Amino acid sequence: MVLVSRLVGRMAGMRPYLASAPAAMHDPVPGRLRVVVAGGGIAGASATVVLTERGIPVVVCEAAGRLGGHLGTHPRTLLDGTVPWIDHGLHGFFRQYYNWRQILRRISPGPAPLLHPLGSYSVISARWPDEQFDRLPPAPPLSILALAHRSLSLRLRELARADHAVGLSMLGFDADQTYAHLDQLSAEQLLAALRLLERARVMLFNVFAHSSFNDSASMSAAELVAMFHFYFLANPEGLGMDAPHADYYTPIWAPLRRYLEQRGVQIRTGTPVTAIDGNRPGHWRVHTGDTLTAEEEVLATHAGTAARILAASPRATASDQRLAAVAAQVRTGPPYAVARYWLDGDVRPERVPFTSIADPSVLDLVTLYHRFEAGARSWHERTGGSVVELHAYACPPGADATNLGATMLAELGRLWPDTRRLRQVDQYCQVGTDAAGFPVGGHATTPDVRTAVPGLILAGDWVATPFPSALTQRAAATGISAANTILAARGPRTEPVWSVPPRGILSRQRAAAMRRRPAQPAGVR
Repeated sequence: MVLVSRLVGRMAGMRPYLASAPAAMHDPVPGRLRVVVAGGGIAGASATVVLTERGIPVVVCEAAGRLGGHLGTHPRTLLDGTVPWIDHGLHGFFRQYYNWRQILRRISPGPAPLLHPLGSYSVISARWPDEQFDRLPPAPPLSILALAHRSLSLRLRELARADHAVGLSMLGFDADQTYAHLDQLSAEQLLAALRLLERARVMLFNVFAHSSFNDSASMSAAELVAMFHFYFLANPEGLGMDAPHADYYTPIWAPLRRYLEQRGVQIRTGTPVTAIDGNRPGHWRVHTGDTLTAEEEVLATHAGTAARILAASPRATASDQRLAAVAAQVRTGPPYAVARYWLDGDVRPERVPFTSIADPSVLDLVTLYHRFEAGARSWHERTGGSVVELHAYACPPGADATNLGATMLAELGRLWPDTRRLRQVDQYCQVGTDAAGFPVGGHATTPDVRTAVPGLILAGDWVATPFPSALTQRAAATGISAANTILAARGPRTEPVWSVPPRGILSRQRAAAMRRRPAQPAGVR
């Protein structure tokens, strides 16, 4: 079925899409160029890899003590003396994360794979039977047909009652049309307009909104459609995920730092950028406590930090309205909570490594770290215990991390009664406020990689792209695109940028339907 699905998918145009082909625009421009990259996460590292491989000097300024950003880790000593590496709750990489994977191939050139399949994951509810997205055929249209056939949350009579115009808007994604007609509508409003029963909305769609760290009531409907397109409706690789068998520091960030430093990159951790300014094009001053000078500045921090830097950089925002909008209103989503528990026994063996909660009170995701991560597995084998991580997305502002963790653990006990008997050996709870936000009506003022300010380029999961992308894929894609923007003006060969197909499988039918119904209200076309 997998091979058949991929073959049918390719015939329907569901294959990796080359969004930006590698090219050398002209002979290299003589003279030295210095680039400062603010941010050492996925976006900043991706930009730096591409630039330094072409001989361009780069200085990376990262506020944290290590590279990593949203994928960063830090060691923590448990009460029993064990020292695991703790991350921010980002667990794996979907297989259509082409750009981040091509960066990772730099540090994993040998036959042994860096990434390994994470196994099955399910969507569960206290009210309805489980859903298993990852067991569907990998590529559309068979994956879509299989979901409609297998899902217990979709019945033919329910599909017949659904609003077909709204359904067509989801299956017919086209960036220009989708954002023009759906960005002023919330994801919650769009799903209500679809007229599916609550069960289908909760089990099949809410998960996508929550997994973006956004709340469906405030998230743009256009962004939900774009995300559903990227992860499912146009994804030729299926919904499986891969990850290293170790923590992210050991197999990714430590070797990636060595890779960069061996090529002359200056990496300054513990060095936050506070402001940038320049008195003429090609002459930037980057303020970090000291002042760095550069011809090009890549702002590759998360959305909140970018807003603070730009708010302190009036010369950078004066000639670009979108940069001014970012400085005026921070584009972060609601807070999210991550709580990791070391428990004195294991959960039932049939529990899968990843479980999404479709209709949560607080708890959104359960991860069994000891089922796939080497350090957690070693602790499990030594103690017989389990390492369970719980996530809550779209938390109320100011919520206490420990209280949220306790609430999630109690909710887990109601969903999985076998966990009630387990006692805590240790815990680590944290609340993050750095997820990208995608508010209703926000697309028009979301900046692109290329700005109106000469020499200032943006990268990150909050930056707009002209092709489908999200989360880790968007961070890596914008990082590579930022490097390509610099390279295109200098002459060296650019790096390819890949995505899923840019239009939905029914985009032509949707365009035709819109031409036939020009007076239909915006938001349901």
